[in-house]
Amino acid sequence: MSAEQFLDRADGLMRNIRETQLVPIKAAADVIAASLAEGGVLHYYDRGHCTGEIVHRAGGLLAIHPLQPSLEVGGETPPGRSAGEPQGWAEDEAVLECILDQAAVQPGDVLLACSVSGGSPAAVGLPLAVQRRGVKVVAITSPTYSQDITSRHSSGKFLYEVADIVIDNCGVVGDAMLEIPGLATAAVPSSGLAFVVIVWSLLAQVMRNLTERGLQPQVFKSVNLPEGPDFNAEARRRYAAEGL
Repeated sequence: MSAEQFLDRADGLMRNIRETQLVPIKAAADVIAASLAEGGVLHYYDRGHCTGEIVHRAGGLLAIHPLQPSLEVGGETPPGRSAGEPQGWAEDEAVLECILDQAAVQPGDVLLACSVSGGSPAAVGLPLAVQRRGVKVVAITSPTYSQDITSRHSSGKFLYEVADIVIDNCGVVGDAMLEIPGLATAAVPSSGLAFVVIVWSLLAQVMRNLTERGLQPQVFKSVNLPEGPDFNAEARRRYAAEGL
């Protein structure tokens, strides 16, 4: 029964996204396509669990630049000590500016920022930092989830409150959507499925908008097809030369 229950909930989730989120999806596609047409870049930052879904995928755009900041110090950790996670970097303007310099973020670009709850320092800090550079932020997040928890960013804000365009993943608080007898907590998250449906709808519309402008964005072909590797090599060459 639980398999059928999940499929029923999945059907309902996709219907809800179609009925309520097409307007922001198309608005976001307009912004992204306009940026790419003018030589901009689509940066992609994901705090969720589908980080690699749209990167280097057959049928996906070459013009997607993952933004994956990390702070590392070379060398071994001294005996008896723990390095731990760097704290505070996502709210340090100097560190953020250094990260964005390294990522070559420029005015006119777009950041696609994805975080289910949207309340971590990085999920808010990075969007605020790119906006200071004249970059538009498109968010895929859950305002419903955000409104039930406390933000960990010093501003007290969430991703949905700082983004220029917000696409709601239509999820529930806590993400998990099934009650399974015998379990002490809800099971099976909806955000991964919602992300896949939303992001590929968005990118499909971006590609369509570009072709309607008379532009041909470079798209990956499966490397498992005989012609795939050569096709992708030429696509990479053209993308490097033309920026689209």
